[in-house]
Amino acid sequence: MNQPVASCLVSRLSRFVTLTKGESEFIAEMERDEHPRQKGRPVVSVGEATEGIMVLKSGWATVKGDTSDGRSQILRVYLPGEVMGLAEIGSSHANHRIVMQTDGVICPFPRHGLAPLFSDFPRLGALLTAVGSLDQIALRHHASSLGSMDAKGKLKFWLLQLRSRLEVANIGLGNRFQVPFSQVEMGQAVGLTSIYVNKLLRGFVENGEIEIERPYVRLLKREQWEADCEFVDAFVSMDTSWFPPALDAD
Repeated sequence: MNQPVASCLVSRLSRFVTLTKGESEFIAEMERDEHPRQKGRPVVSVGEATEGIMVLKSGWATVKGDTSDGRSQILRVYLPGEVMGLAEIGSSHANHRIVMQTDGVICPFPRHGLAPLFSDFPRLGALLTAVGSLDQIALRHHASSLGSMDAKGKLKFWLLQLRSRLEVANIGLGNRFQVPFSQVEMGQAVGLTSIYVNKLLRGFVENGEIEIERPYVRLLKREQWEADCEFVDAFVSMDTSWFPPALDAD
């Protein structure tokens, strides 16, 4: 029998609050139904009926959009410990397709199972809502970078944001982190061709700005990049002052 996968969601949420026993047990219930998924396998297809949310317990996934001429765009990257479908909980059908970027484990959880968040674990519900809001802020920052920055800035910003989001779940601490994307896929995420991405990465390496040991990247001049991009880390702090008390706290 396979051993259960450690919870990146617990690690991610524990960055902001100390979870109670009841809250941790509820998360364990959310992650109880484990489904291994291989790289490249669809998780959700456009128009497919959705019954709830999915915890990405391990691995990476991407939200993809397809243009009329057959090209693909990467609209969002899901990282270990993130909850897929929470922002779209009000829709009964998927609006975009989600594909596994790496091998991983997903844990589907029905909508009706979320009811205890509002009655028994309101603080955990508030925390998930707040984390979701930070995710939306990060997505807006990314969208803004695509519209306002040159090619170098777009790629720098994307890498900086990946690093900061991985740090939230205690994955890839520091300036060295995994980037399991081909140059074509990086281009799909930042609106550049793979040839341009290759040129930019080579330039970053030659200038001593990054080191690449695939699939890992090390940012050697992170502070300079953050200044150049006016990078704002949405996950540095969270306002928890409005959270209700944990009802199951000792």
